[in-house]
Amino acid sequence: MNIQRIAIVGAGTMGTGIAQVVAQAGITVTIIDTGKAALDKSCQILQRSLKSAVEREKLTQEEADRVRKMISCSTEWDAIEQADWVIEAVFEEMAVKSEVLARIGAVAPGAAVISSNTSTLPIGKLGEASGRPGRFLGMHFFNPPPAMKLVEVIPSAQTLPEITDAAVELCRRMGKQPAVAPDIPGFFVNRCFGALLSAAIDIWVQGAAPADIDAAMELGSGHRMGPLATADLVGLDICLALLDSLHEQTGHARFEVAPAFREMVEDGKLGRKSGEGFYSYGE
Repeated sequence: MNIQRIAIVGAGTMGTGIAQVVAQAGITVTIIDTGKAALDKSCQILQRSLKSAVEREKLTQEEADRVRKMISCSTEWDAIEQADWVIEAVFEEMAVKSEVLARIGAVAPGAAVISSNTSTLPIGKLGEASGRPGRFLGMHFFNPPPAMKLVEVIPSAQTLPEITDAAVELCRRMGKQPAVAPDIPGFFVNRCFGALLSAAIDIWVQGAAPADIDAAMELGSGHRMGPLATADLVGLDICLALLDSLHEQTGHARFEVAPAFREMVEDGKLGRKSGEGFYSYGE
């Protein structure tokens, strides 16, 4: 499949990071968002990321400048009409994504592929919302997209085989490792991480120190970072939404959220971004 233009709907951290990855692969990309403030923030995130890449010698200044020139931003949906591929990267909520995907499906070219960056939601239902389930699938990037190698490729039962093949090819073109996952709650990574995090939270509720839990998983199981430190890094609000989604979709007790963890999030203790979570990050 000859992919020359990609449109990304959603100018958040993930949408911006994915745009950088796309541009580094030599593909023209437009970030679309309804809010100018979100697009301005996206530009700032992109500039910082490219500056960091140059400082760490991952890119030359010339390469970073070329990547930046390949990325444009718009509050208009017209750019979707010229896209070969559209990546949806809006808030992780079924109603929000369904509304956005219906709008994308109404304006994208008939030959375009539509994918969602969802981390847990059912691909089949999202594909139906797009109005073109045969040319729809999940492509779950990990944060931060420029650094994380894996992309989960998730076809639904309706996804055409050639569309799955095209997604795998696109991942490799972007320098990513594709993993074709089944359309089940949480796919590969979040299904496993959700179970591990839930178990770690249960042990924490019973009085174990977060540092001891994490050290056990790092030194005893070879994890680079323990589950509670990882949760603080990801954001405890995001982890709560993940566990709630897995519990709702599967009904498994293993994903049921401990009240103490829910209270932590409701109190604004969200991990690193708030300065406190399972650990404190004060100056």
